[in-house]
Amino acid sequence: MIAVNALYLGSLAVGVATTRPKMSDVLTFAVLVACAVLSIEGSLRLVWRGPKPGRTTNDMLAVWTIPVVLLLPPLYGALVVLPVFAFLQLRVGRRPLVKLAFSVSAAGVANFVASTLHGALVGGQLHVAQSSWDVHALVGTPGVLAATVTCVVVRHAINMGLVAEVMTLTSTSARLRDSFVDPEAWVGIAAESCTGILVALACAASPYAVLFALAPVLVLQRTLLLAEFRDAARTDPKTGLANSSYWREVAEREIQRARGGGEPLAVLLVDIDNFKAVNDRYGHLTGDDVLRGVATGLTEGLRPRDFVGRFGGEEFVILLAGSDLEQARHTAERVRAQVAEVAVAAANRREQVSVTVSVGVAAFRDSGHSVHELLDAADTALYAAKHAGRNCVRVAEGARQQVLDLSADGRRFIDLRAQRESVE
Repeated sequence: MIAVNALYLGSLAVGVATTRPKMSDVLTFAVLVACAVLSIEGSLRLVWRGPKPGRTTNDMLAVWTIPVVLLLPPLYGALVVLPVFAFLQLRVGRRPLVKLAFSVSAAGVANFVASTLHGALVGGQLHVAQSSWDVHALVGTPGVLAATVTCVVVRHAINMGLVAEVMTLTSTSARLRDSFVDPEAWVGIAAESCTGILVALACAASPYAVLFALAPVLVLQRTLLLAEFRDAARTDPKTGLANSSYWREVAEREIQRARGGGEPLAVLLVDIDNFKAVNDRYGHLTGDDVLRGVATGLTEGLRPRDFVGRFGGEEFVILLAGSDLEQARHTAERVRAQVAEVAVAAANRREQVSVTVSVGVAAFRDSGHSVHELLDAADTALYAAKHAGRNCVRVAEGARQQVLDLSADGRRFIDLRAQRESVE
């Protein structure tokens, strides 16, 4: 972080030493900064929110900084981040100064390098007499257009690379490649970049023409919320897993596919043993940490194709597409062992909290032909696992008769089922 901050200060120094300010450049710079400020203010209540842990967020502000990079000397590309981030700090939320300084420096260095590269590739051949860019200087020929696009790509790559590297170094769960493999993020970057180039073209014709881009950009910013709303509607907020309704939706689709193609499919119903005792002893904050730890343990013991959801409380459900009953039983044993190794630090205590899980297994065709029937069979097997002493796996085959034989606990089983169905 210190190195990136030093690079940014060096970029400013080089820019000041090599740039002769012109009124036309200052005017263009001021108009674009004003548009960025209006863009932030116009979407303040809807768009601006913190990114999820380990992820970046697309704020669409590059729509206004890309024209600065393409149209003005490199100094302005390095400078534009200062007023924009200062306004973000004032209106959106206060970030620690260390993080703010790094964000400013990373974006400023990326802008400076991209602007310098653009000038080297294009400036010598299509710079007009008044020392201002025109439309032909940006997209006039295939070669010039390729140079413009290359510079925009370089800008994004440097900025994303620096931010992703710091996230990787400061977070145990973040991986460098994860920042570059999100398809939705790249769609947003592509839309942001193309819009930024269009704004640059408008600005090349007249700085005031960019004002017509404000309304479309505000609408584009709002479209970013669609993915967030969709994720929120599908995700359990405590664990980050699929919620019950979305898991059922995916399970219905997989069952239809299995029914048509003859593929096996199985369901695991997982319940944390004695979870109430954890909440009673350590508190609900630690209980939430345990839920997240179990969710991590479940996903680490599965294939990428397997689908995990939280049904509420301490109960989870896993869809195993392509697994028969025996394969599902082996997976359940692996998941059970994986969760048993999870240890969570208790809040305000120097203790590690570990839990175990009981697992019920049911397979498509063997135990049912619908999501409801599979869950019912897995639930019966789960109850058998609880009665067998917990921290074990039971399959639906034969589990129903075992449950019916438990006449002393039969009423309790019915009550538990009724409670779960009322919650769902």
